[in-house]
Parts: sequence; structure tokens; C-alpha cells
Amino acid sequence: MMSLGVVLHSAQLYLSMPIVDYYWDPARSLSMDVLLYFINTFRMPVFFLLSGFFTALLLDRRGGAAMLRNRWQRVVVPFLLFLPPLAVAMTLLRIVAAHVMATGEFGFDVALIDNPRILWDNTHNLWFLYYLMGHLCGVWLLWQVWQRLSEAQQLRLRGLATARAINSPWVFVPFCLCLAVLGALNWSGRISGKLTFVPSASVYCYFGLCFLLGWLLYLRRDDLERLAARWRRYMILATVLFVASLGTILSKGMPGDEAYLLLHTLLCLLTGFCIGLYMLGFVGLFSRYGQAYNPWTRYFSDSAYWIFIFHSIPMIMIALPLHGWSVPAEIKFLVVCSGTVVACLLTYQLFVRNGRIGEILNGRRYETAPWRG
Repeated sequence: MMSLGVVLHSAQLYLSMPIVDYYWDPARSLSMDVLLYFINTFRMPVFFLLSGFFTALLLDRRGGAAMLRNRWQRVVVPFLLFLPPLAVAMTLLRIVAAHVMATGEFGFDVALIDNPRILWDNTHNLWFLYYLMGHLCGVWLLWQVWQRLSEAQQLRLRGLATARAINSPWVFVPFCLCLAVLGALNWSGRISGKLTFVPSASVYCYFGLCFLLGWLLYLRRDDLERLAARWRRYMILATVLFVASLGTILSKGMPGDEAYLLLHTLLCLLTGFCIGLYMLGFVGLFSRYGQAYNPWTRYFSDSAYWIFIFHSIPMIMIALPLHGWSVPAEIKFLVVCSGTVVACLLTYQLFVRNGRIGEILNGRRYETAPWRG
């Protein structure tokens, strides 16, 4: 899910929709819109589900203090360590990109930035760590309350939480409806990440629900076998709903249009259940096929954290010189995406994997690459 950020953000450079973050290329295509819309449907919800699952695992196996210490090392420290250099690099690249978009040439003019606040009030790629820290604060508070409950009260609450499978209508439908209600706050029918340092209550709650579902999944780990057996069904249903939501968002218009309210409501419901089904489908897929150890799979899994933190820098550096290249957007996208992946993997292998940074991100230092055993 982290590595898909390379694909997502590379596609974002070539959208036909006027969505500009760091850079918007003259070559644009509807296919990039569809790709971005598709990946955004499931990527971060699945990530926060996994975060909730493994936070619950740490708490169960190691206790509250060890869990918080682990999350400090793997979430808070990377945020504090990597945000300053990332912010400097991406701020400089944003200013250069603004000059390229305005003049077609490289230059540096801060006056070309429409919203100067974005230069300093910005968590960049690390917004997900920022909100994950907020969820961990919530876990800590609830853990303090939990420790003050009697054993009978704890057993009663645990029994209520594990009474139904997460894919049962009693859990799954309310979860998807909550996503739909929160998603109704946005034109797109879903909540996306917010990069400012001022937290968004809707973003916190939206992904907090996904975090909570992951926590419940850990409490009902037997459900993993059911999800593994039904992953194709969930994926097919989710894709059908995705196509329907895509058609809805393309036809619903803007607030004030005659059919907007009806179509927006439909979009939110389709999107909420689509996200929920994709979450079950991906968990089932990897539960079904990800059990056996594979050194290459482990390598790319370990590299994903670094890839997500670092990828925007080489991505923009590769994209800017291609500004005047008159080729279809899809070709530029492939060049930028593949070049970014190569740059990320090379830097990971040469400077991260076997050093202190790799120990921070992966929890250990590796002495070998997968091709060496």
C-alpha cells in the first residue's frame, strides 16, 4: 500500500482534472484520473486497517508500555526525523515547479506560489504518520481507561467486540455507512488526507474507523481464514461498485444542479461499501497467498516505508525536465513512475537497508540483499 504511492502520485502529475499539488504537466489524460481514483479508493483505508491490526497485536503480545515504545520508534521518530529534510527538498521543488509551469523554463520565484502557506504548513508525504500518531494517542487514553476496569467488565466488553465477524452484516454495514456519512462531507464522496498541521476531525474519524476495524480483526483473527476463502467475491463486488461510483461521480455535476443531491448520496453509499469490500478483499488476498516466506517479497515489503518517505523527491526531479516533451501522458507517467521506483530502490539498498536509517524504518539492520540469500 505504501509503494502504491509512487503510482498514485506519478499519475497525479498528469490528471485531466485541475488538481495541482507540486506539479501539473501539460500532458494530461483521463486514464490518469481513473487510475488515481481507483488507488485512492482502497490504499489508505487498507493501510490504517493494517496499522490497527498490528497495534493490537503489539499490545496483546508485549503490553502497553512496549507497544507505545515500538510505535514511538516506528511512527513518531520517522516523522520527526524525515519531515524537516523532506519539507526543505519538496518546498524548493515546488517553487521550481511553479516556475516551470508558468514559463516552461527552470527558475526560482516564490511569487508564483498561489498559496504561500503551503510552503510551511505542510506535512507532505508524512501526513499519514501525523494522523496515525493521533490514533495512537487515542489508544493510549483508552488503554488507561481499560486498565481501570474490573476483569469482569473487560471480559464483557471483549465479548461484545468479538461477538460478530467483521464481514458480518452487523459489523460491515454500519462500518460502510459511517464511511458514507463522513464521505458526504466531500464532493468526491470520500475523505482524503489533509497535509496541514491543523488536524481535521473528519480525516481523523474516517481513518480512525479503518484503524478500529483492523483492531477488531486482530481480536477475531479466525476471520482471516474466511476472508482468504472469499477474497475473489469481495474484489469482484468492490470493482462493480467502483465502476458504478465512477459513473456517478462523472455525471452528478456540482452543488445546485438538479440531480446533485440524489447522485451525491448514491456516490457516498457506493464509495463507502466499495472501500469496505476492497479492505476485506485485500486482507483476504494476502492472507491467502502471503503466508509463505519469500526473500523478494520481504525485501520489497521492507523497502516500502523508505519508498513512500523518499519517492516524491526523485519523482518531481524526473518529471520537471519532461515538461516540454510532446508525448502522451501515459508515456510520461511510465517514465516517471519507473524512474522513481529505480531511484528509491537504489537509495534503499545503498544507503538505508544496512544502516541506521534502515534500523529505524525496518526495526533491524540487514546485512544481505535477497539475491545473496
